[in-house]
Amino acid sequence: MGIKVERNIRVKMRDGIDLATNVFLPDEKGSWPVVLVRTAYNRNFVNPVDFLNRGIAFVSQDCRGRYASDGSFYPFIDEEKDGYDTLQWITKQPWCNGKIGMYGASYLAATQFFAAISGSKHLTTIVPQFMTGDCWKQGYFCNGAFSLGLTWSWLCFETNSRTSEAQTMPIFDVAELVKSLPIIELDAKSGSGIVKSYRDFVSNNVYGHFWKRFNLLSHYEKFQMPVLLIGGWYDYYPSQMLDIFQQIKKHGKTKEIAESHRIIIGPWTHGINPSTVLGEVDFGPESLKENDATVRWLDFLLHEKKPCEFQKAPIRIFMMGKNIWQDEYQWPPARIKYQKWYIHKGGFLNRKHPQDENPDYYDYDPENPVPTIGGNHSIGPYNPGLYEIAKPGPYDQRILEKRKDVLVYTSSALKNDIEITGPISFILFASSSAIDTDFVIKLADVYPDGRSINISEGIIRARFRNDIQGEPVFIKPGKIYEFHIEMMPVSNLFKKGHKIRVYITSSNFPLWDRNLNTGRDPATDTKFQIAHQSIFHDSSWPSHIILPVAGED
Repeated sequence: MGIKVERNIRVKMRDGIDLATNVFLPDEKGSWPVVLVRTAYNRNFVNPVDFLNRGIAFVSQDCRGRYASDGSFYPFIDEEKDGYDTLQWITKQPWCNGKIGMYGASYLAATQFFAAISGSKHLTTIVPQFMTGDCWKQGYFCNGAFSLGLTWSWLCFETNSRTSEAQTMPIFDVAELVKSLPIIELDAKSGSGIVKSYRDFVSNNVYGHFWKRFNLLSHYEKFQMPVLLIGGWYDYYPSQMLDIFQQIKKHGKTKEIAESHRIIIGPWTHGINPSTVLGEVDFGPESLKENDATVRWLDFLLHEKKPCEFQKAPIRIFMMGKNIWQDEYQWPPARIKYQKWYIHKGGFLNRKHPQDENPDYYDYDPENPVPTIGGNHSIGPYNPGLYEIAKPGPYDQRILEKRKDVLVYTSSALKNDIEITGPISFILFASSSAIDTDFVIKLADVYPDGRSINISEGIIRARFRNDIQGEPVFIKPGKIYEFHIEMMPVSNLFKKGHKIRVYITSSNFPLWDRNLNTGRDPATDTKFQIAHQSIFHDSSWPSHIILPVAGED
């Protein structure tokens, strides 16, 4: 089949702004279903061939203010109306048969979310990948902590001009630059002058109207088309993708719509991995088997096949460790029982409730934060300079165990395989000498050869311990508090002979900004103090991790 191409079509929005758009059509008479991609990262980098070979027309468009499109770019605020106007334009073209699907990862997923809530009746299906539905809870902030590396690199290098300037990042000593204070001035120190979006994001460090505008919470009832969500265990957003899945299913106006949604979570970071190797782990050939899911879904749905023909089960997840795909019919899976694993004096982790034990102590110095070693986040090679010091994915954590500000608790070698599939949380009883500080938890799978591979992590900023969306409340120095730390969900088989390990510390930098322990505005603060942290594990204050274990009480 030949291809007909029309490049740089100017599609006019309701306010007169023209958006640069490419159209790829089968070179024959007729009308076809259409796949639309709206991107902030250059419409010419999107490959239409897989869709054209399946009899699907393809449209790619630069978002407002990006690359060849007119107007000014500010994250999210124009995507609803621009998405709606673009869908209306497509449906009026003689080559469109009325069925339109969208796909894309990260910001391209956000453009789909906003198109889906725009009120257009012409969207047949969407495939959002690797994105959040709540930018405050898990995105540009994470449980109160500022997502420094992500937000700074994206707003100050990737999107602050019409085209990406990310390739200039290695000019700087990134490791030193990101330690500059105050963090609100990182834009100017990066050579970009004042970047309004960056300063808005970093200064709105309490949930309010600014973040509500970008939250899908009040819009789930508008997702009345089949949706395929795709996420990665080592991305920043697996918990968000699972939450979106459950919410759109809950708000389906008919049983058919509610049961049409699907979700796939693979062994990936912020994008589908073309290799079996991620970080320092090889997940085997099975890990590649869902790499073409997006194309297959759009082919099925745009050619009037049903979601159950694509995938019978609503949920498909990759179980790491066992390295297989597994179908689930609810989340968390029905076979899951929650177990409490307690930390103990001497660095032990087991299911025994602690008795009389003295607390463990460490000093957290913001001038010497714990570095980011792997993890669940969305920094990538598209962030050169930053990526080299903050790679996502599974990496050996033993280098961190040499630090005095990292506490380590490890189980005995497991006598049997243990499957952990579902949400993970940590109940921490702790006190601090500061009125505000952070606590960071990591969960790791310890191999018989000693490697300690991270599989989940979480953070809580103490002032948000009561309510992430509420007003911050400082802690009283020396008082013991209960902190509920939500960690990343996971599916991992801890094999016989492996060990379960937990790390407790107060920083993970530059993934998250350093809490300076002063209680002042983190956007503008330039002073810091050392926090003396006490971690309790006794009969009254039993700190523990809650693990979703399959098939056991």
